[in-house]
Amino acid sequence: MQIGSIGDIPFIVSHDYMLTFHDYSRSGSSRWVKHDLIGRKPILEFIGPDVEKISMKIQLRSDHGISPEMELKHLRKMRDEGKVFPFILGGTPVSNEYWVLESIGEDVSYWRANGKILSVTVDVSLQEYSTKGAE
Repeated sequence: MQIGSIGDIPFIVSHDYMLTFHDYSRSGSSRWVKHDLIGRKPILEFIGPDVEKISMKIQLRSDHGISPEMELKHLRKMRDEGKVFPFILGGTPVSNEYWVLESIGEDVSYWRANGKILSVTVDVSLQEYSTKGAE
C-alpha cells in the first residue's frame, strides 16, 4: 500500500517491502523587516510568509526489501542535482508548492560482512520551492 512519495521515491508498506518515514516535523515562519529609527523603537514590516520546512527520518533496511545503497544514491542525486518534486501524502500534495531536498544525514546501524549496508537511518530535510515569485 502506497502512503505517499517524495518525487519518484514512493513510501510503501507491504508484507515484503517497507519504505516509509517517522519523526515527521513541519515548520514555517513569516518574514519581517526591521526599520531602525533614530531615538525611537524600530518599526517592523511584514513582507510575507517564508518557505515551509519538513524534516523526517527514513529507515532503509535490506531485510525490508530495500537496497540501502541504491536508495542513498538516489537521495544524494536528488540533493546534489537540485531536483524539484511534489511531496504527496495520502494521495494529496502536502502543499500547493513543490519541494527540494535540502540536506540528508546518514546514520548506518548495521553492516554486512561484505561491507554493504544492512540498515541506515536517513535524516531528510525538505524545503518548499515556491514558483509564484518567478512569474
